Order: sequence, then C-alpha cells, then structure tokens
Amino acid sequence: MSGIPYALFLVSAIILAVLILSSGCTGNAPAHAPSSMSPVSEDPGSGTSWKEIAISDLQGRGNFSVSSLVGKTVIVPVVSVSCPECIVQLQKQLVEIDRLEKGSPGRITIVSLDVDPDIGPGFMVAYGDPVHFTGYSARSPPEMTLALLHRFGPFAIDTETIPVLLVCPDGHDLLLPAGVKTAESLNETIAREC
Repeated sequence: MSGIPYALFLVSAIILAVLILSSGCTGNAPAHAPSSMSPVSEDPGSGTSWKEIAISDLQGRGNFSVSSLVGKTVIVPVVSVSCPECIVQLQKQLVEIDRLEKGSPGRITIVSLDVDPDIGPGFMVAYGDPVHFTGYSARSPPEMTLALLHRFGPFAIDTETIPVLLVCPDGHDLLLPAGVKTAESLNETIAREC
C-alpha cells in the first residue's frame, strides 16, 4: 500500500464510495430539487474553501484554483462523465453558457468541473465539444467534491440537477437553481448577485 496505513486507506475508500454514489446518475429526476438555493457555511472541518483547492486543466493549461480567477465572474457547471443520461441536459446548459459568453466576451470565465473520480478522460474529451468550449475543464479532487457538498449540500454534486455554481468578481459564491439556466437568466442572476 505504498506506506499508507490500512485504516487511512479504508477511510479514504469509504469517503470516495460515498462521493461516487452521491454524485452518480440514477436515471431518475431528483425527487425534491429546490427551485432556488443558497449557500450554507464553508466546510467547518478543513477551513479551506472549495475555491482554494488546486485543480488541473484537463486541456493542458496547467494548475489553478477557482479563487485565482477572482476579479472575473466565474461560472462552474458541475458535470459527470459517468452519467450519460445527464449529457443531453448538460450540453443544453453549455450552449446557454456559451451564448452568455459570446454576448459579453471577456466578462466571464467558465470552469467545467467533473466530479467523477480520476479515471478516464474529462467530459470534453469523452463527449465532444458541441460549443467549442474555451473555458477550463478540470476534475474535482475528492476534497473539493466534499467541500462542495459541505458548502452547498447534495445538489451541488448531483449532476442530474444540472448544478451550476456562480462565483462573483468579489469572490462570493452561490449555487444556482436546478435545471438548465438560459443565457438571459444567467445574465439576470449575475446582474443581481454580482
């Protein structure tokens, strides 16, 4: 086990299994996805915001954190390569985000965040690029996925609800309502919240 104590390995495996099951795709729509969501407190255990955790761009542009992008509006669609049933809705969401970005070039940054474990290609590689994606594409490490769960609750990583996080230029963040958000509603939310 490469020097890792068995107990630590077992705890890590259990946490990973819970994360996979909580973000997996069941083929059924969520029973009670809220129509509007608001953030709860940051992860009290680690003291580290999800935005501070280092991630790697799967398209080869290096390491970064969402907090390193502060100063711009950041839109973070949460995706899952392992949920083929979610792909059609997710692609609709990416089209709407692309419409918003084209309407305001340079105003927003997009980070496609894959909550699957570190296996296989990222979303853009696995399912193609219907909108000629220009943002960052990254895989959420388990500690980031857990921090998202603590910060926003289970719908932040439930890819069936088409989760989208909004980070304003000043750094405050929120989880947007479930379902596909139009470019117009994204623009209104940015105007109201940021």
